[in-house]
Amino acid sequence: MILYTPLSYEDIHQPSTDEYQKYQLISLQQKQCIVEKVSGDKARIVQLLSTNPNDFLNQQLSPGSVISISDEQNDQNLSGEYS
Repeated sequence: MILYTPLSYEDIHQPSTDEYQKYQLISLQQKQCIVEKVSGDKARIVQLLSTNPNDFLNQQLSPGSVISISDEQNDQNLSGEYS
């Protein structure tokens, strides 16, 4: 069966809950970011959550950037809310 839809594959076929465990919501430079834990204290920025267009021009906050995080920076673990 062929399914013609404007939705992405991930919107139709939700990943398992294990996929969500590796994402965290942190505050970085007073901006909310979703990061993926890479190793130890290193994380890769997945998404910047901001309504200010100038925040997206900051190279340090661009998706794919690897940052160093500490435990006190972590606001909460995401458990299924990220889509």
